Amino acid sequence: MYQNQPYFVQPANNQVKGTKIDARNITTLLHHPQELARLAQEATYKEKLLPARLQAPIRLPHQVFALSGNFADHVLERQLHKNDMPVIFSKSSSSITGPRPQVTLPSDTVDWETELVVVVGRRVHECDLRSARDSIFGYMVGQDLTDRMLEKQDEWLLSKSYPRFSPTGPWITTPDELTDGIEAQRLETHVNGVRKQGAALKQMIFQAPQVIQYLSQAVTLLPGDLIFMGTPSGVGYAHTPKQYLKADDIVDSHIDGLGSVTSSFIMNGHELINNESTEAQEPVTV
Repeated sequence: MYQNQPYFVQPANNQVKGTKIDARNITTLLHHPQELARLAQEATYKEKLLPARLQAPIRLPHQVFALSGNFADHVLERQLHKNDMPVIFSKSSSSITGPRPQVTLPSDTVDWETELVVVVGRRVHECDLRSARDSIFGYMVGQDLTDRMLEKQDEWLLSKSYPRFSPTGPWITTPDELTDGIEAQRLETHVNGVRKQGAALKQMIFQAPQVIQYLSQAVTLLPGDLIFMGTPSGVGYAHTPKQYLKADDIVDSHIDGLGSVTSSFIMNGHELINNESTEAQEPVTV
């Protein structure tokens, strides 16, 4: 999404070029896959886009799910219980924001987590593994920011659902763009330029099709729904002493083949001035 308009984008040589799509939003396009494929073939990528103006590709998903303990090393560092099935929780859709937000810290115990985000492309319920794989429209980079104090009180949804606590983007990469598959890509987190997290996505305990199949046994998944796939070791909470985000910190999250999401932070009570500051005024269309 760019200036409230869907685009096909083509990043290359530190530039982003795009073709505007005549549609209200990306979720609308997911309901018309054949038309979307036709438009993609006609895309010319002549317009130069400013990366700072890219917005959340899916602004208000119907449902946002997330996984706990989907990397074995994170299970160990957090002393979580190892489970034979995915551990799922939900996040508020109002926490979704774009790839370069300025985030207001509600406390001094907010932590970073970089995650793969899966975009569901079709309606599925009680599906098999093959249908689950076919239902994946694409992938994004995501941050699952967390207030650890609230999380310790078992308030999982609240701890991860403050405004702008779920940066996503910078665009949706479809599976056909990843010749080696999503599992071959690598995730990294840098805080103020210092590497904090790094892992290959093949290290995830449950891959996306398994999670979609599992979810679909109870939930009807809809086009545009998002699934945050869990984070590897290296979160601030697991450091000794614990490390949390402060005003003026910068968190850069990168996944090979998908791009980067970069968040900056101010403390609660400060004036918010950034490229995301008008988000609440954007038209709400689904």
